[in-house]
Amino acid sequence: MSERLLGWFGARRERQILESVNKHLGLTEDCVIELGRMIEAASKGELEKKKRSFERLSEMEKEADELRRVLAEHLTKGTLPPDIREDLMELVRTMDWVADWSKEAGRILDLLELETIPDEMKEAAKRMAEELKNCVLTLRKSINSLITDPKEALKLAYEVERIEEDIDDLYSDVRHRFLTLDFSGFKMPFLILLNMFFDALEMVSDWCENTSDLVRVIVVHMASRETP
Repeated sequence: MSERLLGWFGARRERQILESVNKHLGLTEDCVIELGRMIEAASKGELEKKKRSFERLSEMEKEADELRRVLAEHLTKGTLPPDIREDLMELVRTMDWVADWSKEAGRILDLLELETIPDEMKEAAKRMAEELKNCVLTLRKSINSLITDPKEALKLAYEVERIEEDIDDLYSDVRHRFLTLDFSGFKMPFLILLNMFFDALEMVSDWCENTSDLVRVIVVHMASRETP
């Protein structure tokens, strides 16, 4: 990145903005990881652990949401060029959807007795959770590389897309299992909620990919600023 752009982020207020963006990203990552812990506990019928995980997930999502609002206010007061401000604001808004959908998945899971579903479905949920963790960790590395190594940021953004495609494949397999496994002992409202739960997991990955798309846009904008 150009010395001029690095100089903008060298000012005290702009450094604070970057620190807040990274903190927000960390909270988003923590939401996804905590959702995985909640799924693990729920699949084993460890209801107290499941409850505590959801409480932590809810607090993290709330903190991320509050930080997003503070960041939006700070970005309006800084000296960053308007297009960079807009890119950062959109980046934080998009990341926030990852946290939001993680909480939504947890909210639905809080209503489900996941331990009662077929083992194949429990394993599918855990596999999706593990891939979501990989997805958000890669996304964080991509965003953190924007300042120091835009080419690496771009490479990692494409890796996020690849992981999202893997999660799509898992999601397709889940839908197939809804048709092939025996759910005759379950009431329709439960099955609707179970389907909504897997939909929410898939939405977490979609918003990770949406955020990686924005990383690619930011890299292009940065490159255009470096062009004389």
